[in-house]
Amino acid sequence: MIMNNDLDSPKPRQHDSMRSNFSVTEGAIAEKNEFLGSMGHELRNPLANIIAQAETLQEGVYGPLASAQKKAVTAIQDSAQQLLQLITDVVDLGRIEAGASPLSQTPCRVSEMCAGSMAAVAGLGKSRSIQIVTEVQPPDLAVLADARRLQQIISELLSAAALSMHTGGQVRLRIIHDGGGLQLQTLGGAGQPPSEPAHLLNRLRKVKPIGLALLQQLVQLHGGTFAVSEAAGQEVGMTIRLPLSLSLAAVPVQEQGLPESSVSSEVPPPASSRQPTILIADDQPALIAVTRNYLESVGFQVITARDGSEAIQQACTMQPDLILMDVRMPVVDGLNAIRQIRASTDPKTRDIAIVSLSGHASASDKEKCLAAGATAYLNKPFGVRELDRIIADHIRTDGG
Repeated sequence: MIMNNDLDSPKPRQHDSMRSNFSVTEGAIAEKNEFLGSMGHELRNPLANIIAQAETLQEGVYGPLASAQKKAVTAIQDSAQQLLQLITDVVDLGRIEAGASPLSQTPCRVSEMCAGSMAAVAGLGKSRSIQIVTEVQPPDLAVLADARRLQQIISELLSAAALSMHTGGQVRLRIIHDGGGLQLQTLGGAGQPPSEPAHLLNRLRKVKPIGLALLQQLVQLHGGTFAVSEAAGQEVGMTIRLPLSLSLAAVPVQEQGLPESSVSSEVPPPASSRQPTILIADDQPALIAVTRNYLESVGFQVITARDGSEAIQQACTMQPDLILMDVRMPVVDGLNAIRQIRASTDPKTRDIAIVSLSGHASASDKEKCLAAGATAYLNKPFGVRELDRIIADHIRTDGG
């Protein structure tokens, strides 16, 4: 009896220790995730201003542009979007390495993931005169997967394949499900001697270190494999295997957005004599200025706040039709400002439409904002078209 007691007595202490260590680990992951989100927000803030300034120039808010000026602004926009993608990749890479990026599986149509990836790498293919072709067999192939992560894998795989060959070639991606999982295989070449797989990977690490590291981490996160091999006819083959199951449920076809040419170039101006008022609450003066200039150019009255405390005051006294609320501001942050506005005893203040603006760019951040009382959520940096849609959704311009 004594021996049994001695053997049994350490177990509760061991269990408590394991639970304590688990709590510490969970806390460390949450802290790292919060840091990465804050870092992404800080990096995206100045980029949001660059993109917004470029778009307002293109829209002619400051006057018409000459042809050469339009080309220069387009180049700025393209570079800004590339930088935005790099920031997103760096933050994602950090989250995966920190164990703060769990997978959320839903039925996904693979062809739709391919279409999104093709759009993402179109600029790279054009700049290198490389044709990119994808084939999904069967065409209606659907799997249980994290849609965003699967699309990232396809995009990074196509980018790596395009960068592994000389200009003027062709990349062919074939995706099938072989019963054991999803297989993604690229083949491509441009007449160059085939590279040793190790040499090719080393070269890619120098040319695209962030993208290749993210690709390898994403494949590892899925429990998959990534291999580079020499193929016949001076071609390079890259193969990814992901242990994803076929989806037996019907996958609804995603609605396609209107083509760019059919989207109105600006929000319709208010039809009534009263100008709807929009409150911009942000601690970035440059972003406030460019957003204000655009909104005033299309007929809205704009008021501003530099922190959450000012936003609450402006909301209560001015009662704007819409608030664009940055999440991370000094004095009082955006989430607490939203909560205090929603707690107002005045229904006109309490019911104001509030759009959260955040560079955190994560599903959990969006959930926090909506839970705090935000009407909608908009990622930074956002474009003029996105701003137009948000305003159209939440401000009636028919005078009703």
